[in-house]
Amino acid sequence: MNGDNLHHATTRRGVPFAPLALARMLSVSTTALAQSRGVTLDVAVLPGTPPRLIGDGEILGMLCNAVAATAIAGARTGQLDLRLSAMPVGDDRVTLRAELTGGFDTGEGGGFGLELARRVMAALGAAMVLEREADGSRRLTLDMPAALPSRSADPERLMDWARARGGRLLVVDDSATNRMVVAGLLAKAGFSVETATGGAEAVVAVAQAPVPPEAVLMDIAMPDMDGVAATATIRSLGDDRARIPIIAVTANAQPEDRIRCLAAGMNDYLTKPVRRADLLGALERWLTP
Repeated sequence: MNGDNLHHATTRRGVPFAPLALARMLSVSTTALAQSRGVTLDVAVLPGTPPRLIGDGEILGMLCNAVAATAIAGARTGQLDLRLSAMPVGDDRVTLRAELTGGFDTGEGGGFGLELARRVMAALGAAMVLEREADGSRRLTLDMPAALPSRSADPERLMDWARARGGRLLVVDDSATNRMVVAGLLAKAGFSVETATGGAEAVVAVAQAPVPPEAVLMDIAMPDMDGVAATATIRSLGDDRARIPIIAVTANAQPEDRIRCLAAGMNDYLTKPVRRADLLGALERWLTP
């Protein structure tokens, strides 16, 4: 990481980036070093992580690469795991976390204490913590502030996507009136809509459908299985269905309700009565390329 990168560290905070692309970059950039040390670095993005974020992805990638390279160089075991995830912190702000675990040493002085790295993290509002686990392994977490993309929608772009892909959506709500309203808005936008009357039915629809829905619009307060429990169950599925975007559509409008939904693995949060612009905006940012 050079001085030019540091000089511009505070000027690129509003750049869109994809956590999955960041993970792929880390895998490629560390392959040669890992192979030379006989180490496998497994990099993955956890389910529920937004496909797009706003922040300084380039600097975060440099920090993650430096952390991974140092861990590989000091590896005491053949397997290291690096996981990327996002945690809500309020409004549209999130913390993007890179968590590295495994058997590795960081060398004299901790290995990560370079003044330049400290200055970069301070400029970005990032934080890094290194912990020793009970089994002697290490856990390093790197947290960096980021934001979700704008809710603004391009209706024509979204409708083109829906027509091209079929746009299969699942609307989950125990109220027949609410299901009808949301399904009607989506059908007018060109989507193919299925409905479920509760969380348990939604889990079955996602897990057993020959072709799963592209996204789920999930109510929260439902009698059989609430939306939070249904989301957690879907996120535990062992295939790509676990990554389906799930958008909360709920009458619970307090900030803590939104944080609870996002922490459970939901991708977005809309309040009732839902507006067409907000609904299409959420779908546009989670579904279109």
